[in-house]
Amino acid sequence: MIPWPPGGAAANAEAGTLVQAYTHRGSLGGGVVAPAARTPLSDGLSAPASVSRDPHPVYAIRIGKHRDGSKLGVLAYAQEHAREWVPPLVTVETAERLLRNYAHDGRTRQLLDNLDIWIAPSVNPDGGHYSFYDFNSQRKNMTNHCPTTGAADFLARNSWGVDNNRNYTEYSLFDGYSGASASCTSGTYAGPGELSEPENRNLDWLASRPNIRFSMNLHSSGNYFMWSPGAYALPGRVSAPRPTLAQESAFWGASARILAAIKRHRNMAVTPARTGPISDVLYSAAGNSGDMLWYKYGIYAWNFEVGTSFQPEWDEAHAETLEFANGLVELMRVARDFAKDRTRPRSTLAVAPSATPGMVDVTFSTSEPSAVFYTLDRAAPTYASTLYGSAGIREGGETLTVPAGTRIHWFSVDSAGNVENDYRPDGDGRNYRKGTAVLRAR
Repeated sequence: MIPWPPGGAAANAEAGTLVQAYTHRGSLGGGVVAPAARTPLSDGLSAPASVSRDPHPVYAIRIGKHRDGSKLGVLAYAQEHAREWVPPLVTVETAERLLRNYAHDGRTRQLLDNLDIWIAPSVNPDGGHYSFYDFNSQRKNMTNHCPTTGAADFLARNSWGVDNNRNYTEYSLFDGYSGASASCTSGTYAGPGELSEPENRNLDWLASRPNIRFSMNLHSSGNYFMWSPGAYALPGRVSAPRPTLAQESAFWGASARILAAIKRHRNMAVTPARTGPISDVLYSAAGNSGDMLWYKYGIYAWNFEVGTSFQPEWDEAHAETLEFANGLVELMRVARDFAKDRTRPRSTLAVAPSATPGMVDVTFSTSEPSAVFYTLDRAAPTYASTLYGSAGIREGGETLTVPAGTRIHWFSVDSAGNVENDYRPDGDGRNYRKGTAVLRAR
């Protein structure tokens, strides 16, 4: 679009669909066009002519021996934010390792024979190219939703655009959650509505594959490692629903493996203070992609924040690429272990004295991250029974205070669906766990 004096309507009548005339930021102007030499129109971009001015396609690499949805799926994607240059390198390095090592490394062969892997190196290529050639601090995409009475003109092109990591469907600005903006020039502009942007609809299309159970969203910077919930509402910091105790334990357990793999490259540690739910360790990010994948599709979705700057010098960028590719490959090993898990969990009941007369304190423990469903009325436990919960953020299981002598029935089930004792909680099974809340003599 080009600014035009009050005769804009007449100009638009002759311009067709390629250009649109409007008054500059709502100004009525003086109605006089100053004489000027005729010059060709320019897009104003600094990229060489070899770089297309058309919208750039978003590419996804699909890797695996069985690329038909029959194997468990893993999704990795990067560069939602254009200025973050290292994350795409991590995804390409990971793809390179998988393809080059398949022929001679048994562990890599196990991954590709048993997983359906999707890798999208840049989900915001238009913003990425603008960051490479014109404005290296570009964060958002290149879609201009600003009204022509405001900052919609060429001079504001470094400001408009949609933050692709605020434009998704779950716990978004449009749901009343914090951490995104309705201003078209804000760095966290959520767009005119959920999934308004083609980049976001692309990712939603990828994530909707029913076999995908694990994902990694690669950002920079700060050396964070995070998962849902990623948003809260104000006032009161009312969080999106927290994962269950079993799900949170699965996030933590897998994270320990992934972070250990990252550390092996050059002993770089992601600290505990920067590991955990997004809204706990960083801030509220309403409408982020990790929340969509977790809450909408049930995908165990993590977020890397790679390195300590958006565009480090090459030596540092290369080191970050290698260490976080270690972590991304380890995520795939977590997924492979999940797919082949046939081990049934085991659980125990612990009873301790209570401060309340006639009562005792009860806790459950499990051999692996598992959900525990229980009853206190002698009924057979089912998936509709009470779910054992967490004591709080970054804490273990809750303590139940019950009358001494209470009969407790329960069973545990891990995230892969393996049920303790092969109990059928929706059938006629009776081999659930049984216990009585009494203190044992020592």
